[in-house]
Amino acid sequence: MPTYRTVISSKGQVVIPAELREQFGLEKGTRATWSEEKGRLVLTPITAQRIREIRGFLKPAPGEPSAFDALFEERERERQREK
Repeated sequence: MPTYRTVISSKGQVVIPAELREQFGLEKGTRATWSEEKGRLVLTPITAQRIREIRGFLKPAPGEPSAFDALFEERERERQREK
């Protein structure tokens, strides 16, 4: 895996090398998040594929309630206890 170098501008901006932009399908306006992992900065583009992955992660397993349904049920139980 090749190593790429870049320079941080006075405004804190970095340029992602063209080869990496092409490889990951990054286009003008692509949003991304930064995180820290074990002392390294990690840039994660928010692409259509990433959104599909996130949706799949949040999707309940067959037969399980959605996070919304579970929260709604918990609020109803709290209301019943307050009566």
